[in-house]
Amino acid sequence: MATPQFLPIPKNILELACETISHRIDRLPFIRNGIVIDKGIVGVTMECLNAEVSRTLPLRKVTRGTGTLLPGLGECLIERLGSDQGAIAPVISEILVNAGLAEPAEVPDAATHTQIRGIRLHSAWTWHIGSGDVLPGSAPYSGGETDTWLARCPVCRTGILGQVTGKRLFGIPPTDYYLDCSHCGAKFIPEKNRFRLVSIARIADPRWRQYLNSCRKPDEWAALVQVEKTARPAPRIATSWYRMAQKKTEIPLPPLVIQRPEKPSRPVEGVPVSFSMLRDGTLIISGTAKTLYFRPVTIRFLRGTRHHLFSHAERTLEQALKSPAFTDVKPLFIQDYLRYLPLRLGPVTEKLRRKNDPLYRQLLNRYGDEDFSSFAMADEEQGQKKGILIVYLQGKLCHVAGCHAAFADLVDRSFGNITPDQCYRDGDETACRINSLVTAFRGTPVIWIHELSDDSAIDVTVSGLCSRFLNVPAKLL
Repeated sequence: MATPQFLPIPKNILELACETISHRIDRLPFIRNGIVIDKGIVGVTMECLNAEVSRTLPLRKVTRGTGTLLPGLGECLIERLGSDQGAIAPVISEILVNAGLAEPAEVPDAATHTQIRGIRLHSAWTWHIGSGDVLPGSAPYSGGETDTWLARCPVCRTGILGQVTGKRLFGIPPTDYYLDCSHCGAKFIPEKNRFRLVSIARIADPRWRQYLNSCRKPDEWAALVQVEKTARPAPRIATSWYRMAQKKTEIPLPPLVIQRPEKPSRPVEGVPVSFSMLRDGTLIISGTAKTLYFRPVTIRFLRGTRHHLFSHAERTLEQALKSPAFTDVKPLFIQDYLRYLPLRLGPVTEKLRRKNDPLYRQLLNRYGDEDFSSFAMADEEQGQKKGILIVYLQGKLCHVAGCHAAFADLVDRSFGNITPDQCYRDGDETACRINSLVTAFRGTPVIWIHELSDDSAIDVTVSGLCSRFLNVPAKLL
């Protein structure tokens, strides 16, 4: 078997890959499953995948049809990094897939006649011996100088534009290919030497809606991005770009810098309630049988933010649809997605999300697509108490619950430990909601507790709070 040629990864591709992982997963370096993920591991893994002709490696070695052995990603990392690095393979594979640099793959094993889990590096992130410092995303379009605009999406200025072939967009005349942003989902279709913006899905900046259905040359899209960064008001941006385009002024592309768009403030669903607060941060709720004092819970986060947690669900789509919670959507999948039934539920839902198919939302609960984290109560002694727990944020009462066991059982093991299956319709919508609130408002008190030792008093007090403030029976919470 020929020894693979590990071409060194170009510096700017590695920098862009690390920025993408830091933006979508966690800031490098970070610890995942006890393994330190840093810039070096990311680069070596991408080099191992790029060394294969198919840019695909199984997680462990397999036997090819010719009888030769194909080393897995684990063996390649052991060869490159040392004998104790084989366990990194499944961890770094998951990170690259979640960051959008790679995709899951299956590699046939001729010895066992089974499919082995693997990983495939997206073509936009590959390079070759003549690449030099070519930016990812420009490889399929190496014929012109203006192709460098593909390295940064003009809409979000973060993702890369990759070529999608063999598919067509709903409501759009068929084309040989279209360009899809790996970050915001923007889509461009080619029209001679121009590209038309036909979709701006999941983009937070509403000013780009004025450019929807615009057809421009690549250098004009690049020029528009430059003007968009320097001039804030939308009408002035359009005027400035138009004058530049008429004069055919060449605007040099700025250095490739990943800019993180500001995350819009998330609206909090709840009942507006004005509680008094002491200087030490204690909430006072009066007007009940007795005045209640709620102390804020200090949260200790155990890992970074987890995006699209639902994509890791292991059960099959067919198994999930047997649940009564999916009764109304089951006929839709049986009619249009019959081939997906034996596949794992998580990857199927993620594939539908990436295709902007709204049906994926029908599988999840209301909060199943939020960002989650793992956390626990910082004060262990406080966590062993019992009583009443409320979720109070931005002047709104969101949740009331009675804890007849320790507070830690509810906070640490329920709210702070969301599993992929809980993100779906038949999962725990309440736990997903509270976890997403704690995750989105880090550093802000979200959970408050009032200690009570009498179980009957807990039930009476919770019932009174629910009927008074939330106007619902306590058993519904």
